[in-house]
Amino acid sequence: MSRLPMREFGKGPPAPAIATNHRPFMLRYTYKEFTSFSLILLLMVWAFYLLDSVHGRWVESRVRTNVAEQLVQQSVMLGNALNNKLSLLYGLRSFVETRSASQFTSEEFDNIAATLRGNSAAIRGMQLVKNGVITNMYPLKGNEAALGHNLLEDPRPAVAVSVRRAYENDFVTINGPLELKQGGQAIVARLPIRAKGKVWGLAAIIIDLPELFMESGLDTDEAGLLFAVRDQNRGTFFGSEEVFANTPEQQRIPLLDGYWDLAAAPKDGWLSLVAEQVLAFRIAGVIIILLLMTLFFVSSRSKYILHKLVDRRTQELELLNTELRHEVEARKRTEADLITARDKAQHSDRLKDAFIATMSHEIRTPLHVILGYVDLLHNPDDQSVSEEHAMYTQSMKSAGRRLMRSVEELLHISSLRAGTFKVDPEDFDLVESTRAVVREFREAAKERGLSLVLKSTLSKACIYADRYSLEQAITNLVDNAIKYTETGEVEIFLQGEGNDCTLRVKDTGIGISDEYIRHVFDVFSQEKIGYNRPYDGLGLGLSLTRQFVELNSGKIDVRSEKGKGSEFTLSFPTIMPVEHVIVEEERVNVLQHANGPSLTLIQTVAQVA
Repeated sequence: MSRLPMREFGKGPPAPAIATNHRPFMLRYTYKEFTSFSLILLLMVWAFYLLDSVHGRWVESRVRTNVAEQLVQQSVMLGNALNNKLSLLYGLRSFVETRSASQFTSEEFDNIAATLRGNSAAIRGMQLVKNGVITNMYPLKGNEAALGHNLLEDPRPAVAVSVRRAYENDFVTINGPLELKQGGQAIVARLPIRAKGKVWGLAAIIIDLPELFMESGLDTDEAGLLFAVRDQNRGTFFGSEEVFANTPEQQRIPLLDGYWDLAAAPKDGWLSLVAEQVLAFRIAGVIIILLLMTLFFVSSRSKYILHKLVDRRTQELELLNTELRHEVEARKRTEADLITARDKAQHSDRLKDAFIATMSHEIRTPLHVILGYVDLLHNPDDQSVSEEHAMYTQSMKSAGRRLMRSVEELLHISSLRAGTFKVDPEDFDLVESTRAVVREFREAAKERGLSLVLKSTLSKACIYADRYSLEQAITNLVDNAIKYTETGEVEIFLQGEGNDCTLRVKDTGIGISDEYIRHVFDVFSQEKIGYNRPYDGLGLGLSLTRQFVELNSGKIDVRSEKGKGSEFTLSFPTIMPVEHVIVEEERVNVLQHANGPSLTLIQTVAQVA
């Protein structure tokens, strides 16, 4: 089919037409392009605004989560430090109660208080309060004014209320934060002391808040975060009140008679912590938008050029399409002709198979009659028949059997190809069937001067298969082995391998060449062809053998070396193999003597495996 040459862009007759309509088309296309560009730009800016808002909230929530985790750690440390100090009250109460409340001196009180206090700078002092009056104070130095002070008459109302609540309850009561007279800010924890079932007084401990926060590792300004603490009355006693006004992250610290709120917020607001990440996201977003818009602009401009190229190529393609359509129609006609020829060939093949089957049946019936009369004429025991007459009848019998075998092979191959070959599976002994087949070839092996050997490691091998087709397969292999072996022996070996039974037919004949061995199972195939070939046959035996074996769920394999012989191996699944302790061997030997005819020796021996 001829092809039109493709014209290059910018050359040839179409160029003036393109130049004439270029400006109006360009103006229309530019306006459309600008409108699309503007709409897409607005859409991208709006989408980026929404995405930036979502991203900002997500970053802030992640930062708040990190701050909340820090608050949890700080609250645990602060709670542990406070509970550690409050536990000293129970030690002080135990001291007083074990001394029957009044049987101890000031020196003993100072010793136990000093022991309990240890080196903790957060403990400002320890007190014993009786009837609201401070009776014991440690350390006394610097706190002389507190000794003898009546807490119930303290000018700070919260102190008297806390003392009365401590007398009424049986747990630690915390008062404060308080501004101490000695200076500083502290909380006072009190625990009632009982003697003889009655409240004797109170054990009190004064905890310095700045030192407590320092021991717990809490600082008002840490890593850009501001910390603050307030009580349940919303009074801030650590840090700045502005922290609570700046939407902080909070963590509540529960106390026995109240709670504290620990809060944290960025020094410059939450946006200061997320500013870098948000800025990086915005810069990246702007760059992406610019890249996308640039890509859109370039692609839009490219569309214009492509549009002009498409217009130019369309006319050429229309001509090519017309020619291609004619070519497709021609190919369709060719395909239709090929389909018709294929159908005719298949019909001829079916007619051929039917003809072969019909002719084989028509030939086999009279051939049976002929062979029957030949058997009647060939009577070896009849002494009146001359040797020449016996030779003629023997030749007729051999030729008839050869023709009968060819006819049966044609019938079998036709049935297999047509799918009409019927199998009748049954349980039978493969060893016995093989022995029967081998015995049929004793005379043939004797006539060719060959040793025919049957060996078996199995006494019985029951298989489920079609007896006729399987015996026919074994017959074909043994017949071929004898036919293609001039001297030596033919060995048939049966053995079991697990649940499988293997049958090998091995000869010392002419062998098969490496070039032909891959075609050995083809239909009507022989290594040497022509009227002058040394061996008779139609080339169907091995093809039938393979199909018979596969019909019975078996496998066939071949190994051969030219000039040394061949070995065919059949494998079948067995139902119940019975093995010999020794190898059973049945042999037909042909012995040649110097001055006399050949002698045939048939013997059955057993050799140790």
